[in-house]
Amino acid sequence: MHRHEDAGVWQSGPSRPRADAVKHILVVDDEAPVRLLMQKILESAGYRVTTAGDGTSALRAAREDRPDLAICDLMMPGLDVFTLCSTFKRNKPFKIPVLVVSVRMSEEETQAALKAGADAFIHKPVERERLLAAVAELLARGEKPAAEGT
Repeated sequence: MHRHEDAGVWQSGPSRPRADAVKHILVVDDEAPVRLLMQKILESAGYRVTTAGDGTSALRAAREDRPDLAICDLMMPGLDVFTLCSTFKRNKPFKIPVLVVSVRMSEEETQAALKAGADAFIHKPVERERLLAAVAELLARGEKPAAEGT
């Protein structure tokens, strides 16, 4: 594992993978134990993982490392999840699926996240099988239209 020059961003695996290498997931959550849990789950399933503790660090990491999918906490400091989703979905070169995780999510927040570009949602606490199923589904469908739930 190596540390980016930017504080708060950690990446596992090789820094420059081959084009045919494993999928790269960006995990964004302001709670370090949650980031670590998701990182361990994803790495144990063979994914390469970069983590960030806030939206601003996440955007910087995404620009540098070009993930295949982003997993973002609903409530985090820096850029909010709505701005991050919008950026990841509507700006080249990103165009990546976004999975939102949250302890709670109101109908208004769900609709706002969908409008911003979220593809799916899962609730905390994060369960291994549910996380891996959601990630696999989003990676398989790529840039298809957003759908609520997984």
